[in-house]
Amino acid sequence: VVDAILDAVDSHLVTAAEPASLADLMNEMAAADAVVAVRYHNLICALKTGTPTLALSYAAKSDALMDRMGLGAYCHPAREVDADRLLRQFRALEKRSAELRRILAERNLAAARRLEHQFTALTTALFPATGHADIPARQEAP
Repeated sequence: VVDAILDAVDSHLVTAAEPASLADLMNEMAAADAVVAVRYHNLICALKTGTPTLALSYAAKSDALMDRMGLGAYCHPAREVDADRLLRQFRALEKRSAELRRILAERNLAAARRLEHQFTALTTALFPATGHADIPARQEAP
C-alpha cells in the first residue's frame, strides 16, 4: 500500500520511513512537517512530538485523542476515504501548522502534568509510610 501511495503521489515531499525502534519513529515524526497516521500508536507518537497530524481514523479512540489534543477537525474516517475532503483537511492542517504546533505543545504539557500528578498519587497510595525517598524518579523517554 505504501509503495502504491508513493508511486501515485510521485513527490519528494512525501516519504515513508521504516523505523527500527520507537526512538527512530519519534525522530521521524518530529522531523516531519505533518503526519498522516492510521494506526493509533503512530497517532500518539506524532501528537507527542508536537507534529501537526491528520488521523485516518478507524476507531473512536483516535477521534477522542485528536479531539482532546485540539485537532478534532483533522480526523477522517479510514473506511470512507474522500480524497477531496482529505486533501482539504491536509491543506488546512498545513496552513495552521504553527498554531497547531503551539496547541500541541500546550496540550502535551498539560498531559505531562496530569500524568505526574497521577504518578504522585499512585506512589503515595502504594507506599504511604516510606516517605518516597527510596523511590527512583521516573526517567522521561526521548
